Amino acid sequence: LWDRLDFNGNNIVSLAEIDKLVVEAYPLLNHKPALMRAYKKTIKDGDKDDWVDKKEFKALLGNLFYFNKIYWIFDQVDGDDRRLTFQEFKKCLSLCGAKVSASQARQEFAQVDKNGGGIIIFDEFCAYFTSRSCPEAMTAWVD
Repeated sequence: LWDRLDFNGNNIVSLAEIDKLVVEAYPLLNHKPALMRAYKKTIKDGDKDDWVDKKEFKALLGNLFYFNKIYWIFDQVDGDDRRLTFQEFKKCLSLCGAKVSASQARQEFAQVDKNGGGIIIFDEFCAYFTSRSCPEAMTAWVD
């Protein structure tokens, strides 16, 4: 798979190359917000350049699956504007099996909604979700 991704053999791949492979070969993973989050997390935890190299490839694969799963959860309740209202956030909590009271949900929402605008974007949801529900085996891969 690495050789297919690194088609020119220079041992580094760009976001554009990763996107091309995902679009062409793995359309199930083709969600741009999740792809971007996976890419950023991989380079942040790697050698911090703008490329994914072969030694970072395993982390990239894990991040792609992980952030696509989070995107799936987000997308299940999001209307179609890529933002969560409080009501949609409560549906997410329910979908994930969280048992919280309405006041607890309101507190959590306020904590996630950093600017107090009444909506949560995908990046904010990722930060919240990974801090609460990250599988132990993947804690080193997420913010």
